[in-house]
Amino acid sequence: MLIEHISKIYLLIERDKLDIAQQKITETLTEFPDSEDLYILQAELYLKKDENKRALEAAERAIGLNPENEEAYYIQSRAFIAFEEHKKAHQAIDKALVLNPYAAAYYAVKALILLDTKKHQEAIEWAQKGLEIAPDHLLCNNVLSLAQNKAGQREEAYERLEYMLAEDPEDSFTQANMGYHFLAKGDIKKAKEHFSVALRQDPTNEFIRSGMMEAIKSTNWLYRKFLHYSLWIEKIGRKNKFALYIGIIILVNVVPFLLPFYLLLILWSWFAGPLSDVILYFDRYGGDLMTKENHRLTKINICILLIAVFCGLLAFLVDSSFFGLAFALVLSIVPIYLIDSSVKPKKRITMSVFACSFTGLGLWGVYSSYITDGSAGLAWGALLFAVVAFSWVASLME
Repeated sequence: MLIEHISKIYLLIERDKLDIAQQKITETLTEFPDSEDLYILQAELYLKKDENKRALEAAERAIGLNPENEEAYYIQSRAFIAFEEHKKAHQAIDKALVLNPYAAAYYAVKALILLDTKKHQEAIEWAQKGLEIAPDHLLCNNVLSLAQNKAGQREEAYERLEYMLAEDPEDSFTQANMGYHFLAKGDIKKAKEHFSVALRQDPTNEFIRSGMMEAIKSTNWLYRKFLHYSLWIEKIGRKNKFALYIGIIILVNVVPFLLPFYLLLILWSWFAGPLSDVILYFDRYGGDLMTKENHRLTKINICILLIAVFCGLLAFLVDSSFFGLAFALVLSIVPIYLIDSSVKPKKRITMSVFACSFTGLGLWGVYSSYITDGSAGLAWGALLFAVVAFSWVASLME
């Protein structure tokens, strides 16, 4: 009897009839409250609905009922990925792999966690381990091609994706994956074509929507260069990235006339993203792809930009200290833009603090100079210090 219920609920989830499936699970749980399989299905359903906290709770209930249930750890790991809790995700999927080392899907999730933490080569190795068990495993193949793209092995990634699309041209994940491949190559037209096909299959998938947004933003030449730069930075790895930054700083100190170029590089890498979001906000189709939070943060940034322009006018008409406030306001749009890049409360709070600090220091400068007729030197010094601190903290939190 329970098996029949589970089979029906599984089919409902597969067919995306989530509300009916949820109702069936609730009804069946009243009859079989100790069924770990029902809690696993419930966790799967919540993951599909992006209700990740509930998914985690359901997976933990299943583990509580049977600590040897490998599938419960597999689902738990995926829920931790949604929260960017990579260490916990690793622990959960490692338990699943200990309990069953022959499930290709577990290797795919392990590879996905490594990919999220920018360990591209290790992600490739774990995805390949999964493919040794199941050569046609869809998630393993997709994660492998994503990791190969990130690691700069684009030809290998392309050949894999081409083969997968020949086998199943309707698969939305593979289509989106191919879109990201062309995005990295700079072929925006082909990237959009693949994202468009993927969106038709799965219009609410955030991975696909983000890809299409990146493709639309990349029609802007400056953003396209920024994207190539970001992908290149990601490819060289975190250690090499910091070595590069330190090397540039040393070079600028040795050859001072390079300082303006260095500052331009910093400003461009900071503002390309936020300004592209503003362009996307006013795009006829792009605005519909933005998430609610992305929409809200971009609206806040548009307001700040307008206030900064007004402060710039005040600097000409009233007092030059308003220039400092305008600059501080423009700086604050960068951490506000980055709030949307993570679900981790720590990063979101840190970025909010920096945004408030920049604005507060700008106001302090106006108060010190214009209102009390004193010197704003201390405020501008503190602002400069905050900017340097922000650049390192933001890089470390990526």
